[in-house]
This record gives sequence, structure tokens and C-alpha cells, in this order.
Amino acid sequence: MNTRETRSERERYIEKFGIPAGVIMLIGWAVATFAFEGPGWVHLFLTLGVFCVIWGIVARGTPGGEESATKRERGDRR
Repeated sequence: MNTRETRSERERYIEKFGIPAGVIMLIGWAVATFAFEGPGWVHLFLTLGVFCVIWGIVARGTPGGEESATKRERGDRR
């Protein structure tokens, strides 16, 4: 199994589901906190939701995809 292929599949999964999963968790946290006066463990949804949203944004990478990453590794500057 090629680790490069596995990593790119993982990155696509994070890009695809990271932000929506985070938003769903944040909505669940807001409903549980403000509507039902949820217990302390409900705040884990806040932590995980923010984490997923940030991770999803960062996992998108730089605009231009692999070409930009290759140029960065070589040290090419524009």
C-alpha cells in the first residue's frame, strides 16, 4: 500500500467532511446548551466542532494544489 495514496485519500475525506461535521457539532452544541441547559459534557461538541472546522480549512491546502506545493519544496519564488 502506497502511503502517498493513502494520505491523499485521507486528505480528501477531511476536506469533504471536516467542515460539515464541525458545523453539525456546533449546531448540536448550541441547541443542547441554550435550549436544554445541557450538562458539562455537551461542551465537548463545541471543542470538537471548532477543531473539525479548523482542520477542514487547513486540510484544503494552498490554492493551486500539488503544483504550488512542489514549487514551495524547491524554493521557487514568484
